Amino acid sequence: MIRIIFFSLILPCHLAFSQINFVDRANILGLNEHTGNSVFGGSGASFVDFDNDGLDDITLATGAGVPVQFYKNINGQFFVETSFFTSPNTYNYRTRSACWVDYDNDGDKDFFLTSDTDGNRLFRRENNSLVDVTVSSGFPLDNLYTYGASWGDIDNDGCLDVYLSNRIGDTTITNYLFKNNCDGTFSEVTNSIGLNNLPALSFCSGFFDFNNDGWQDLYVANDKFKPNYLYKNNGDGTFTDVSQSSGTDVVMDAMSVTIDDFNADGFFDIYITNTPETISTPQPGCVLFKNNGDETFSNIALSSGTDLDSFSWGSSFLDADNDSHIDLYVNTQYSGENMYATYAFYVNNGDETFDNSTISGFQTNAYRSYASAIGDYDNNGVVEILVNNDVDQEPSLWENIEVQSNNYISIDLEGTVSNKDAVGSIIEISVNGTKQYRHVMLGEGYLSQNTETHHFGIGNATVVDYIKIKWLSGIEDIVYNVSPNQKINIIEGTFLSVNEFNDDSIVNYYPNPVNEELFINSKKKIDSLEVFDITGRIVFVSYPLVNNTKINLSLIESGNYFAKLTSNGKSEIIKFIKK
Repeated sequence: MIRIIFFSLILPCHLAFSQINFVDRANILGLNEHTGNSVFGGSGASFVDFDNDGLDDITLATGAGVPVQFYKNINGQFFVETSFFTSPNTYNYRTRSACWVDYDNDGDKDFFLTSDTDGNRLFRRENNSLVDVTVSSGFPLDNLYTYGASWGDIDNDGCLDVYLSNRIGDTTITNYLFKNNCDGTFSEVTNSIGLNNLPALSFCSGFFDFNNDGWQDLYVANDKFKPNYLYKNNGDGTFTDVSQSSGTDVVMDAMSVTIDDFNADGFFDIYITNTPETISTPQPGCVLFKNNGDETFSNIALSSGTDLDSFSWGSSFLDADNDSHIDLYVNTQYSGENMYATYAFYVNNGDETFDNSTISGFQTNAYRSYASAIGDYDNNGVVEILVNNDVDQEPSLWENIEVQSNNYISIDLEGTVSNKDAVGSIIEISVNGTKQYRHVMLGEGYLSQNTETHHFGIGNATVVDYIKIKWLSGIEDIVYNVSPNQKINIIEGTFLSVNEFNDDSIVNYYPNPVNEELFINSKKKIDSLEVFDITGRIVFVSYPLVNNTKINLSLIESGNYFAKLTSNGKSEIIKFIKK
């Protein structure tokens, strides 16, 4: 199934170029409260639609004495603070990251909250309330000194697991991976799956597929003394440490793990924020690890112009002007009182170099800034940047207010066989033969969670050749000939390239996934139909079929299947899921 939501019914008139001019509109839009008292490292930010109404909402972790702040998006015009707790002040201790995650795949957003003072909490969504299920789900109440929480499906079983990045000096506290048992509970499996369980000062991590083998790998950012870790997923539920062989074992004050394909080569790259050179940080400035496509990375921060030498924290990749090249925003903890930069906004030149723009609007940034997340609160195809500043200051919502002349396409995903949040999926689009890629993550950057709407700028193109989704289940969906300036929702297993967009197709079929009966509408009489499981074994045969018919598949097991339909010597393969 595909749901299409139009936000621009008339394509804008094209100017010669698009402008970039960000203005902080947080106060105007209703984000006008402090989030606590000043604290080292600040608190996290989420720019995710928490009530499934199609509009990106805002959630801010907070300092001691202030409860987590939930801001509901009202018609893409302003935000109103709300609460999901019956006693709003119950969870008013210091928190670090806040993530909305459908861990039980029931279609609504549950909530995971980390803290470095009072322990982490998992909440299950029940109607419009959040119920604390931390203990019953298998998480400890003990303080693990957790900053970041990253979610990924390490064994492609359709259930999201979580890696906790813990930071406290002079203790035996380590990082932990909790595996989702697909029954509402989690088990701590860090050592048994091969993750390095030694104490380190870890801020955050990110699950992504660095070698495009269909399995979620893991990169961990460590602050001081210890190298960063890259763990390769072996595809059997275990990991191998490839930090050294990949060239990513840099020692630095690593704050963020910001991942995207900045050069559109189909391999995902890593940006890591840092401090200036210190005794504990032999690597000064930020790092941009270019993925070489052979399981190695090269630091090209200097040659690309992204080696910001400041006390940097959150960073976000985004296409600010919809020109199809991914730009980069970086926070720092300084507000102009010394020699260090207060921000960086790098405009992508499309040739693996960036220009640090001084006319993008951020010159007014006088905050000590930490976590940043991207979203599109008004669904106009122009991405905003949410920043949780130091908690004794108001947050920022940087909106690009210039009229955009370039077109865009925005994509929402919903897993059926894969996890509901589609985490781990890879999105590929083609425009005039030129490709772009996005990787779906949950818990990324520095203590952040980006919107679940995945945004592509396409310049002045008037059609997207195709949108291809590669799900963790191995299923691929392709949508052809998509008009720009709209947001579409693609559900796993709908195979729109066959059902609706292939003019040469001899058959349309539905529903997909199928419960018992598969309906087939064909342009011609079908001479034969053979259904194969994923091993190639024939599980169903039918001869012949009339143009419009239904097939009873109630006796075959749940899983992924292929069907070969033959008509007048012409064959076509379709794919479907049996629930």
